[in-house]
Amino acid sequence: MVQNEKEKKREFPHVFVILLTIMLIVTVLTYVVPAGKYERVLDEATDKMVIDPDSFRYIDKTPVNLFNMFVSLVEGLIEASNITFLIFSAISCLHLIEKTGALDASIAVMVKKTQSNSKYSTVLIIIIMAVLAAWGSTGTMSYEEIVAFIPIFLSLSLALGYDSLVAIGISLLPVSVGFSSATVNPFSIGVAQTIAELPLFSGIEYRIFILVIMTAFTIVYVLLYARKIKKDPSKSLVSDIDYTDMVIDEERMQTPFTVQRKLSVMILFIGIAVMAYGLIRLNWYINQISAIFIIVSISVGIVNGWSANKITNVLAEGLSTAVVSALVVGVARGILVVLTNGNIIDTIIYSAANILQEMSLYASSIGMLILQNFLNFLIPSSSGLAATTMPIMIPISDLIGINRQIAVLIFQFGDGYSNILWPTGFVLIACAMAKVPLNKYYKWFIPYFVICFILQIIFVFGALAINYGPF
Repeated sequence: MVQNEKEKKREFPHVFVILLTIMLIVTVLTYVVPAGKYERVLDEATDKMVIDPDSFRYIDKTPVNLFNMFVSLVEGLIEASNITFLIFSAISCLHLIEKTGALDASIAVMVKKTQSNSKYSTVLIIIIMAVLAAWGSTGTMSYEEIVAFIPIFLSLSLALGYDSLVAIGISLLPVSVGFSSATVNPFSIGVAQTIAELPLFSGIEYRIFILVIMTAFTIVYVLLYARKIKKDPSKSLVSDIDYTDMVIDEERMQTPFTVQRKLSVMILFIGIAVMAYGLIRLNWYINQISAIFIIVSISVGIVNGWSANKITNVLAEGLSTAVVSALVVGVARGILVVLTNGNIIDTIIYSAANILQEMSLYASSIGMLILQNFLNFLIPSSSGLAATTMPIMIPISDLIGINRQIAVLIFQFGDGYSNILWPTGFVLIACAMAKVPLNKYYKWFIPYFVICFILQIIFVFGALAINYGPF
């Protein structure tokens, strides 16, 4: 009994408790931090509303009371409805495919291959991570897409003898690296360079160099942890979590890869290919991706000879498993609604900008990097963050002697890596889908993030040393 009481005391807060606590803190800040506002003007080059850096003014406080805090929570759920529906449609689709046995059969093939030669599992991880990093650097594979496939990576990771953190490591981390390197990402560097009046996707050689180095480091980090826990499973940071419902047992390992199951997997990959094409060539976004998942679900059901009722019943089962993951997005968005309604985001940006102007060249570059990481907590959207911060960062960089290409580099670093640090991003969704407690994730992730941050500083200093341009 005493031991149970101690375990309860050590229990980490539920993700919704964490988010509501953050929301309460920022609600209090709307009473403390002066309200301020920049004027927004339409930038014809990007067709986005951007800040006029000389237009800041303090305005009357608009504090958010306790009741309106909960209203903001509801408004956040409404604002994030498209992402919420994406999660529902993706998870229910994968649940349906799983019920056909197609995922079990395909994972069994890969596992049997690695069992015949243990080196295959290492090669498989390297290939997956390298492909996702390169893909993520184009902006066509982002967090919205990859989180939908975390259940697949989880089942594969467990089947290979690893744990759920390895599943996150081989899926979420390389996408973050790719997104941060942003070789030709139109949503981040495309918008930022346009606002900075730089040639679109210029300076790509240095970003490819960064992509290669960061991908290699990330692969090594994940493989070292994976090998450690495979050698001694007790060293897994999530060894106390029950994953029996996700483990492919011996019976499931014998699932035959029938023609119907091969067709089911093929339909899924065709769906992914169509998504990639639509994102690259047709300017698709979340709504179109959700529609593809629905089409894939129906097509897989038909291929397996299921009735309309069975397809809908299985999809409904899948929806029930996605509730927490989907609602996390809306609750996190509610935090941003409070900050916006309280009119304190612009005040925070203005104050930070004033501090940066007083620093030396190298110190200010670090300050800009820290600021961009912090602002990504407030504005997790890449294009939104670019439209908000670049009109301010560009004049600051001009004043302190940092060329504009380096200012864009700092922006992409701050925008990318912290996406899987802050709870307002996709980290909570990924952890919920992989059944990883947030404290366990941070214990595993923080050392990686610290090293990444040091490497970012080195890359920025290197860019300053070579006067990375054009500018």
